Amino acid sequence: MRQQYQRRRRPRHWGLLTVLVVVLVLLLSGGYVIQRATRPFNHAQTRAERIAKKSGKLTKTTDFYWTNLDTTYYTVAGQNKAKQNVYAVIPKTGKNVTVLKQSAGLSRNAVLQRVWQRNPKKVLSAALSIFNGKPAWQVSYLSRNGKLCYLTFQYSNGKVLQQIANI
Repeated sequence: MRQQYQRRRRPRHWGLLTVLVVVLVLLLSGGYVIQRATRPFNHAQTRAERIAKKSGKLTKTTDFYWTNLDTTYYTVAGQNKAKQNVYAVIPKTGKNVTVLKQSAGLSRNAVLQRVWQRNPKKVLSAALSIFNGKPAWQVSYLSRNGKLCYLTFQYSNGKVLQQIANI
């Protein structure tokens, strides 16, 4: 008499469990990669907000901008103790913080409206910085033909200080 050997079958829930473990590992590794990639930005923002609260006397922060052309500047938008909306422009060194009232110059939205009048393909960034010793909005965008362009607007009156097109 021949004995028939039956193959043992794995219960079906093992396949589902394997898929769930693989998905969980992918999600966790993706989260780790994103956390590692954003660490420099988050560290710079935390440091800039701390300096803005200490040196710029900000009590509340609302926005953060980072520019890095000739010199790295971090800009923190927020309110001071007098409840005025201000910007604190901070060099990477953390010294010589420039505090500006938001009402004393162009808003970010006003600057972006001027840039959109040029019909760009995409605006990459718009941040308040210091240009030739004066506060200025620095905007980078892609032209219609995909070339990189930079515009620098004087903060106080919106005058174009520098234009670099089609890089």
